[in-house]
Amino acid sequence: MEKIIPPIVSCYPIKIALCITRSKETIFALNENEVFPAASLVKVPLALLILKKCQEKKFNLQDKIKVDNKVGGAGIIKDLSQEEYKLIDLITLSIVLSDNTASNTLINLTNLEEIEDFLKSLGLSKTCIKRKFMVDLINPPVNFTTASEMNTVFQKLIDFEILNSENTLLFLDILSKQQYREKIPLFLNNSCIVCNKTGDISGISHDAGVIFLDESIESSIRNGKYYILTVLTKFSEQVSRQLVNNIIGEISLNIYRWIGGNNYVHTYLGQTLQ
Repeated sequence: MEKIIPPIVSCYPIKIALCITRSKETIFALNENEVFPAASLVKVPLALLILKKCQEKKFNLQDKIKVDNKVGGAGIIKDLSQEEYKLIDLITLSIVLSDNTASNTLINLTNLEEIEDFLKSLGLSKTCIKRKFMVDLINPPVNFTTASEMNTVFQKLIDFEILNSENTLLFLDILSKQQYREKIPLFLNNSCIVCNKTGDISGISHDAGVIFLDESIESSIRNGKYYILTVLTKFSEQVSRQLVNNIIGEISLNIYRWIGGNNYVHTYLGQTLQ
């Protein structure tokens, strides 16, 4: 574990859970079944459900969807005057900018009961979406997940168990355009393709995704050259979010080097890894 978790972590009140999956097997895990507030990580299975409904011809990705209630937090729709968006654009915004309004609009296309049934169909017992984003903020968060279950979602995606090949590659392409790159991809220097989704609320910083090691996503899947990584963190208000994000980045780098990368990188935390 010393080679994966930076020693600096022991100096701060930071709780870390992580799970690494390769070739459908968990090769390293820490607190992987512990439940954390999910923040925006659950936008991944939400988007997958909507894509599945499109695949079943219940919606079309080119459908124009009206946005009724704009909410704060992450995203850009709240600052725009446009009232209708293509469904594919709402899915993209919910992932690449973690747009809360776009995500809530996706929830409006289904319902919380159907979402719960979908999560159970994936074999998830601890992951849940019980309310919309940036709504009822007085009460504690009720959307939860675990590192292990997030890895399960991505594994089933890669195995084409959720969507067909076309829609799987479409969703991975959307994930690859993620604008929040300050965690898992931080120190990887474009040496691989990272398809990830972050999650942030007060005292919480998460990242989860697939790291593809071949020249393309398709060839990586075909050749089995990828691994899945989820890192969940919980920390006190005395700890800098930037520090936590850089710790996630260094964990990701350590794992990349362990699995087979060979980049020589001097990290933010002051360690030169060789």
